[in-house]
Order: sequence, then C-alpha cells, then structure tokens
Amino acid sequence: MARTRMDVWTRTDDEGTWPDVLVAYARAVEGMRGLDPPTGKPRDPLSWQFQAAMHGRATRTGRADRSNSLWSRCQHGSWFFLPWHRMYLATFEAVVQHHLGDDDWSLPYWYALDPDRPSTAVLPPAFREARADNALFTEHRSVLANGGDPLPDVSGSVTQALEVEVFATDTGVASFGGGERSQPSFFGEEMGAIEDTPHGFVHVVVGNDFDAQGNTVREGWMGSFFTAGLDPIFWLHHANLDRLWQVWLDADPEHRNPPDDDAAWLRTSFRFPAPGGGTRTFRVGDVLDPQALGYTYEDLSVPSTFVAAPGAAPADAPADGGIGMGGAEAPPPRRRVTPQVVGATQDVSLAAPAPAVVDLSEPSDLGLGEADAAAATRVYLRLEGITGTAAAPAYEVYVNLPAGSTGAEHPELLAGRLATFGLAEASKGDSVHGGAGLTKVFEITRVRDALADRGRWDPAQVAVSFEPVLPAPSDTDALAEASTGAPQPPDLRAARVVVLSA
Repeated sequence: MARTRMDVWTRTDDEGTWPDVLVAYARAVEGMRGLDPPTGKPRDPLSWQFQAAMHGRATRTGRADRSNSLWSRCQHGSWFFLPWHRMYLATFEAVVQHHLGDDDWSLPYWYALDPDRPSTAVLPPAFREARADNALFTEHRSVLANGGDPLPDVSGSVTQALEVEVFATDTGVASFGGGERSQPSFFGEEMGAIEDTPHGFVHVVVGNDFDAQGNTVREGWMGSFFTAGLDPIFWLHHANLDRLWQVWLDADPEHRNPPDDDAAWLRTSFRFPAPGGGTRTFRVGDVLDPQALGYTYEDLSVPSTFVAAPGAAPADAPADGGIGMGGAEAPPPRRRVTPQVVGATQDVSLAAPAPAVVDLSEPSDLGLGEADAAAATRVYLRLEGITGTAAAPAYEVYVNLPAGSTGAEHPELLAGRLATFGLAEASKGDSVHGGAGLTKVFEITRVRDALADRGRWDPAQVAVSFEPVLPAPSDTDALAEASTGAPQPPDLRAARVVVLSA
C-alpha cells in the first residue's frame, strides 16, 4: 500500500505547530547533521551536507563542486528537471526513514502558492521557531519568510503553468516540464513553466532579502543552487512541485509525459547513494508513477482557477475511446503547428523602465492581424539568454501596456512572470554549462485576443514591459539589520526578445 505525503499546513492546522510528521523530520535532520564533519567536506552519504551537495555545492571560486561524483548533479532548465528531483526526493525520503527507523514516514509538502488557500503562503511555524534545538530553523532565510509574512501572491502563475498543454518541446514554444535535451545538464537553459513559478519564485523569496527598489541586500540558502538543499524547507517545497506534476497530468486527458519511444528521456539515468551502502541508479522511465515508488499525495485536486484548453474533455473524462461511462470518444489530438519567428529584438535590459519594442513581420499569412485573432493561431513570447548577477525575485511581463499605466491597472495584459532563481549560476560559463543564461517562454494568445477585442492589437509591433515583484516584510528593522554590504542593483538582460506564431 502506498504511503501518503501530507500537506504540511493541513497537518499544522489539525495538530498544532508541531505535527507528528515534523517532529520526526526534525529528529532526522538533527541526526543527519551529526554525521557532518565540523570542518571540511562531508564524506558520509547519509549526512545532511552530503545530501544537499548532490543538488549543488560551490567551490571557493563559486563554480560547481564535482570533487565527488555524486555532487552538483541537479537538473534545471530542461525536461529532466522534474524526474531528477523526483529521484532526489525518493533518495532523501529513504535516508530520513533510515535515520528514524521508520519505513512509513513520508515527506510532507508545502503548497506555498495555492490559488485556493492564500493562507498557506506563510512558512509553517515549526520552521520559524528560533531555538537552538530546532533543526528546522535557520537564519539563512529571508526576513519575510522567518518573520511569518506571506509570500507575494503570484499564485496565478501556478494555474498558468498547469494550463500549459505540452510537457516538453524542441520547437521553442511554452512547455510544462522544460526544453528537450539529448544529454543531462546542470543548467539546460530552457525552463518549463513549473520550474519558473512556483519553483524558482519560492526559492528566491524564501532565501533572499531585497530592499524596496528590488536590490538584493542578503542572500540565503534557498536562493542558490549550491546551498538550497541545506534548508529543511527545500525538501517540502520540492515535494509540492513533484505533486503538481501529477496534478498537471490529471488536469487534462491530453496532458501527457513524453512518449514511450523517446529513449533520450526515458532511458537517461542518474545515480544516488543508497541508505544500505553503495548507490542506486534510476532511469527516468522508472519514476513516472509515484505509486510505483511507494507514495501518493493527500490532495491532487486541480485549482478552481484552472481553465482547460479549448476542445479539451473534462479532466475526469475517459481517454480510452469511450470505455468509461457515457461512451464518449476521446477528443482528437489538438492541432500542433511548427512556430515561426515573426519578430525579435536584441540585448534588452529587463530592469529598465522603458518597454522593449519588437517589430513584427507582415501578418497576412501568419494570423497575427486583428481580423485573425479569433482563429487558431497562437502567439508566443520568448525571452532568451537572460543573464545577470543580481535581480528582483521575479518580474511581471506585460504586453502593450498603455503609456503611463501600470500592470496592476491592466491584469489582462499580463503575459506571465519570470522568476530569477538560478540567474547567477546560468550566467557563468564553465565545464558544467556554457553561461548562456535562462530562457523563458510565455503563450500570449489570450493577451493578443484581449487587445484585439479592444481594437488595440498592433500586428506590426509589440511592446514588452517588465515590472519587479517585490516582497514587503513587515519587520523593516530586522531587514535593515540583516542587510549585508551595499545593495546589488539589478543588471538583468536578455540576449533576445522573440515573438513566434504557431
């Protein structure tokens, strides 16, 4: 029988600040830390620092430390993001069970950006109790998170991610799971929607502190690939992302993982330490079903804000040609068209107040004109090669904002949000990755339609604006005390801003 990974806030509401699952977790974390050496590199695979180092560990020069063959192996910016982290969580869960002597313990999850429960945007209280004997607390978090303030409400991006129709793609359009790659990569450059927000946004806001202008004033553990696994909340955050993968599959019959004959994905394998000694190797194809790994989730419901794609059957409709009740046949596959680049501009500052203007090709045969807005043509916005050393935790991306107005005045023009987790790592060129930066894709068909309905879609030009999303901790004195050194002003740039039609 499968174990159940539980919602940490549901357990907290039912049992109080310290539900049983967190009491046991804290005990295991303390035991794992006891295996770490007082100085130097960790050597025991069952220790806390070693487990964190598998995700990432930095050398003294700030590069990925691979002095141990199991370290700095996390997968980001590609279709390996979700399966690698599922393997990583399964390994960690087994290590915790080993320390507890309890094979029934299951990792809880923190749904930090729940569109239907804004109250869960607060870090659970057990992680905030600043006691020397609390293994779940760390000072290496943002003042906002440890102060019990809610994360900024960007839960709409969770819904937007769940509405993306394809898991992975090599055509440059929006995907749920990330861009296709033939080989694993510490950072593969093309994030899927789920990896950006909620994943990256929660990382940065829980980890780092920012001033009112969006300048970084302190960096914490969750804010970097190289230290994120040291924070006990990391594992609960990633359990939720793993859960959302299954929610996405259940939300629409046409939401599918890559096909069974895609060897580049299914047969790719990764190695992890085993609690009994030695290592265990997982292939991607081995981890597609959580129940086969021995667990399920307390709640796999789709947010009430979710809107199925046009032509989609209900999420509970049979996809087997009518075997289920009602005998209805499965819907035909949705139209897929190879996208065409219809406009691009280069070297764009995403921190500048002025919008980036993209001139578009003649729309007569591309379906970009207002008269074609109701047609099946889809429009995408790609931000390619995003690099920098400092940035706000996220930016809201708007299309064709009227002059002098703000995004808050025109939510219908929101393309989506860009989280900046991994920015520094993706901007560095070394043997692990080429320093080409992040790439983020938004489908802006709805924005195009909203503008067309108002007679404001310009088929010859698109203006793209970027507005920072800024956390606002209530304890400003603590923020001032925590700030270290001079603020780091944002220097975020994109190599190209591209508009595609498909």
